[in-house]
Amino acid sequence: MNSVNEKLLAELTAKDDLAFKLGDTLDVKASIGLVVITFLGTQTAYFLDKHISGISHALQAASVVSLVIATIFSIMELWPQKYLMIEPEENSTSRIPELIAHYSKYDEEVELNVLGQLILEEIQWTNQRIAANKSKNGRKAAWLEWAFRTTAIAIGLNAATLVLVWFTHPF
Repeated sequence: MNSVNEKLLAELTAKDDLAFKLGDTLDVKASIGLVVITFLGTQTAYFLDKHISGISHALQAASVVSLVIATIFSIMELWPQKYLMIEPEENSTSRIPELIAHYSKYDEEVELNVLGQLILEEIQWTNQRIAANKSKNGRKAAWLEWAFRTTAIAIGLNAATLVLVWFTHPF
């Protein structure tokens, strides 16, 4: 039974590692998004500095709102999160004497029972970590998606403004 639990623990540990990697990936994407937001903000500021009027001005006002919202969502995604780490809250080494004392009362294999119990506890802890970290990543992914959506709106608004300025600007 221990070998089955060891295999399960190895699979769960791999899933646990993926949660950390996903969190890092989401952060990288949000950081790239902030670069795009900064570029679009600079472009919007340039348009507004040129005193565009009419529909172009309205488009840029909407772009400013979209970019502010996108920035807020990106910051929410990048807000530091405390992920549960690999080490259990209670140290496994302190559990070993307790488990040996418990299993010594029986005439069975003490070491196998202690090892089996430690593996079961590690499986429980890993499942808790996966659930907690998955929840954090879910929130981060939602913030990133909204940041992307509002950035995409600003991209569309800025592109429309570019086209309008191109057609209406006297060269």
